[in-house]
Amino acid sequence: MTNTILLICIILFFAYAFYDQFGMDKRKGETKLKVRLKKQAKIDAVIFVILIACLFAYQSKESLLNIDSFTIFLLATAVVLAVYTAFIRSPMLILKEKGFFYSNLFIEYDKIRQLNLAEGNIFVVDLTNGKRLLLPIADERDKEKVVTFFGGYKEHKQENK
Repeated sequence: MTNTILLICIILFFAYAFYDQFGMDKRKGETKLKVRLKKQAKIDAVIFVILIACLFAYQSKESLLNIDSFTIFLLATAVVLAVYTAFIRSPMLILKEKGFFYSNLFIEYDKIRQLNLAEGNIFVVDLTNGKRLLLPIADERDKEKVVTFFGGYKEHKQENK
C-alpha cells in the first residue's frame, strides 16, 4: 500500500513538472514574456529530506534493514524530486496576451487593481478581489522587461530622474 501511494505521488509530480515546464506555455495564447522568479522553498525541501532520512534510520533500527528495495528506490526518487524542486527548478512568471500565470494560476490583467515595484526586485500585484501577490523577480534585467511589458517604463524612468 505504501509503495502504491509513493508511486502515485511520484507519477503525479512528473505530470505536474511536465505541465509546469511545457503545458503552461501552450495555454491561454502566445507567451509574450517568461521571467524567472526567486526560489523560495529551499528549507521545506531540506526538512523533507531530513524526514525521509529519519524514516530510513527508524526502519533500519526496527527491522534490521528489512526495507523492500522498491520502497528504497521510491523514497530516493522522492528525495531527488524534492532537491530538483527546491534547488534546480525555478518558478516562472509567464506573461500572456490577456493575463499571466503565477504559481500555476492564470490571472487576467483586468483583475489587477494596482501594480507596484518594491525594493529587492519584488512586484506587488493588488487584485480586485483584495488579494496581494508578491512576485520576487530573480534577475535585475528581467525586472526592466516586466516594467516595460506593463507599459510603465516611461513612468519608471521619469521617477528615477
